[in-house]
Amino acid sequence: MNCIIIEDEPAAQSILEHYLSKCPDLLCSGIFSDAFAAQAFLDTNHADLIFLDVNLPEMSGVSFLRSLVHPPLVIFTTAYPQYAVDGFELEVVDFLLKPFSFERFYKAVNKAREKFHTRTQANLPAKISLKSGKRIYQIAIDEIRFVETCGDYVTVFCSDKKLLVHGTLKNWEEKLKGLSFLKVHRTAIVNLSKIDHIEGNQIQIGEHKLPVAESFKEELLERMFGREMI
Repeated sequence: MNCIIIEDEPAAQSILEHYLSKCPDLLCSGIFSDAFAAQAFLDTNHADLIFLDVNLPEMSGVSFLRSLVHPPLVIFTTAYPQYAVDGFELEVVDFLLKPFSFERFYKAVNKAREKFHTRTQANLPAKISLKSGKRIYQIAIDEIRFVETCGDYVTVFCSDKKLLVHGTLKNWEEKLKGLSFLKVHRTAIVNLSKIDHIEGNQIQIGEHKLPVAESFKEELLERMFGREMI
């Protein structure tokens, strides 16, 4: 998720930036001290999640949020609990009361992740068209077990067939973005819901054993079991 911070206190900015750096799936795209600077950024850039201080100079966080036509996900940050009512009315993801711990921050982030994935999946197709040889197949995305690179092609392993398709693994990363798929090695992307078990640096999917690169293992465990497994 692309995130921005709108916060006028330097110390609070630093804390949020530090907390965000601990979450590999969150990218801090900008830090702004007032609503107008943030709006100028949003006019030409996209944000999935805003950490929004309620008390800002010139325009409050509440007024700023009300001014957005298509607001992204928002987590309020403030030292004043009375603004929780505004947060509820504006359907913010969560309300962080300063000072807050990393654990409380991470709980709010998990709520945002859930809403983000729900929004994303609502806009994704249930099926995908694949050309393999002279045939064009309509494949349900949840039937795909894993995708493996093979030179200038990839092999798409489905529940009942495997298809050799022209393309790269990078293309497939984009194609499957936002779904329950994860690149686990430079050669493979797997459907997390199809994994039978993980043993060491190997994944078992049906009769297939796939390697897991050390650089992807932490994200794999977090996506499957949560941070308590890491």
